Amino acid sequence: MRRAAETDVASILRVLRSNQDDKSLFQQPEHQVRKTLADFFVTTGEDGAVTGCAALHWHSRGNAEILAVAVSPELQGQGVGSRLMSECIAQAVRTNSDVQLWLATAKPQYFARFGFHPVSRFRLPAGVLWTKFRLVFQQPTGRWIPAIAGRHTFMVHRRG
Repeated sequence: MRRAAETDVASILRVLRSNQDDKSLFQQPEHQVRKTLADFFVTTGEDGAVTGCAALHWHSRGNAEILAVAVSPELQGQGVGSRLMSECIAQAVRTNSDVQLWLATAKPQYFARFGFHPVSRFRLPAGVLWTKFRLVFQQPTGRWIPAIAGRHTFMVHRRG
């Protein structure tokens, strides 16, 4: 596992697109991945190819989001996603032990394994919610209404 590099952009997009049937995973356009590349961690196989990705995005000094957690379909169920989640959580806590670490997902049972619990989306700052709302419209049109209507559960990480 390592921080993503400029040369990983195409591979991150490939991993995200290989999971495009997963309606809980927001797809990100290339310009967004490039803009937030410093947020990404990647896992690689023995051949050096990117096998998974996750982003830890800081909305402010005290508010961080984990997003874009994706693993190549042929490697799912082998712990790659767990390693990515553990690294994002550890990095967030190392950076600020009082961070409000959160995510939005349609798979709350998966993320509960990492200490996340559901909360009202309105516990997040309005600016963060507005940013997420705008990202909905970068998704395929068929995903707009379900995303706005509440398909995703907002979850916050429990400390200690």
